[in-house]
Amino acid sequence: MRSILTKISKREKIILYFTAAAVIALLFDRVVLSQVMNKINTVNREIRVQEKKLQNALYTLSQEPLIANEHKEYTPEVRQKYSDEEEKSQLNSEIVSLAKKAGVFLTDIQTRSIEKKQLYSKYTVEIEVESKISFLADFIYQVEKSPHLLRVEKFYLTPREKKEEVLKAEMTITGILLAERTSGN
Repeated sequence: MRSILTKISKREKIILYFTAAAVIALLFDRVVLSQVMNKINTVNREIRVQEKKLQNALYTLSQEPLIANEHKEYTPEVRQKYSDEEEKSQLNSEIVSLAKKAGVFLTDIQTRSIEKKQLYSKYTVEIEVESKISFLADFIYQVEKSPHLLRVEKFYLTPREKKEEVLKAEMTITGILLAERTSGN
């Protein structure tokens, strides 16, 4: 190697040194510097994501009084106040009332299971109704917009008889009631 360097001119040595320095700088850029820059960019993206989450959390926190007031306003209607049997009776009477209001003829109503969870109870009722489609649609709408968290979960529709406008529907309706808290609020 030394013999090669002694045979070349001073100008060629300068070009060789500049070329070697450029290759070393390029390798340093590709191997070290690009890895560091990639890591910095990744960390910056994570910081932006966390800042956005923090902004959302701060906004939610600033809305706490409003949320608490709305919670107090709406939860009394969905809180379990009576025994399971009394709540089932209340649910059945509400469904009967909604059916009457919508002009739907209720042929059968059966309370099924009560699914108890830590925070709520889910009541299931199966009904059979007969009605014209427009009244049936209104009944389903009334059930869904009930303040007592009623939902039509299953729905089967068949004609009562051939060429008749009256339809027969079988539905599974569920109602959710929040469990009473035993301590605190």
